[in-house]
Amino acid sequence: MTVIERTHYFARPRLADQVLVTRLRACAVRLAIGLPPGEIFCKRPGGDGSEADVSWQCAFPDEAAQRHDLEVRSASAEFEAVRASMRPLIARFERHVFTSNAA
Repeated sequence: MTVIERTHYFARPRLADQVLVTRLRACAVRLAIGLPPGEIFCKRPGGDGSEADVSWQCAFPDEAAQRHDLEVRSASAEFEAVRASMRPLIARFERHVFTSNAA
């Protein structure tokens, strides 16, 4: 059962570019601590306005792998520093965890 973790960053006014730069730095830290970087998505025109400015997602083979990923991130001072630098840039943060189901 594949587990998908998605995080959504809702930037404070005029800070979406900084949110993206910070998320890119988080992906670089993930690589440095032995985790896959995941994928980053940016808001595009044409939505209904409720979309996050920046989103990230990563697929894991199972719940244990996703849980391990969370533990490695939490144990990393460098990753925690990136999280701390993100907080003043965003008005809202969401984390969603899904399982994939074949159609």
